[in-house]
Amino acid sequence: MTSETLRGELARPDALRDIGIVASPIVVLGVLGASVGLDTLLGGAVVNLGYLTAIMLGGYILHRQGSSWGALGLSAPERWAKTAGLGVAVAAGGVVVFVATQWIALGILDALGATDATVDQSRFDALNNNPALLLLMVVLSWTTIAFGEELFYRAFFITRLLDHAGLGSWTAVVLGGVVFGGVHLTEGPVGVLSNGALGVLFGWVYLRSGRNLWVTIIAHGLINTLRFSLLYQGAA
Repeated sequence: MTSETLRGELARPDALRDIGIVASPIVVLGVLGASVGLDTLLGGAVVNLGYLTAIMLGGYILHRQGSSWGALGLSAPERWAKTAGLGVAVAAGGVVVFVATQWIALGILDALGATDATVDQSRFDALNNNPALLLLMVVLSWTTIAFGEELFYRAFFITRLLDHAGLGSWTAVVLGGVVFGGVHLTEGPVGVLSNGALGVLFGWVYLRSGRNLWVTIIAHGLINTLRFSLLYQGAA
């Protein structure tokens, strides 16, 4: 297939193909980063590179199809104050959903006698009392993590399924949550469930806000900043 033929093919939306292309660097570099060590700066850099590459690929595909990240929710909202307020409210709700899901899951696993009834956060051990690393993680919280994950798991993934695969809103949102939970496999089953629940909440908010991605970007950044701050203090 020539490059011109490929560009022609990409100009016609195909939900599964488009998702597969954009997800590929996240998966490949995520596995590579894990093999290097998610608790190392190099491993984390490789994972973040995966999201940056995915954003560029997604932007190219959207451009070929006459769209853009702005059209999927990244354009400036009409009222920044309202958007920021919603972001704070969603962050607070997200913390409740995240903690409640962990509490329920841990209780069920403990009742079943599971030996892995914990949330594995060992890859963040280096954060404890490390101000330089905390600063780096907060910066990443508001850049590649919040933007990268929201652009793919909410804006790209959900809109592909809704607009080009004919799925219903709740089906697309739940599938997005399942995938989002799955990429947190290193945190164990409880981490997968709690992040999956958070993904469903964010997907629902994204659609209910009229696809205003800034709401979930702000919420995501706030939640991760809180989480990393607690890990820094050894309180998470």
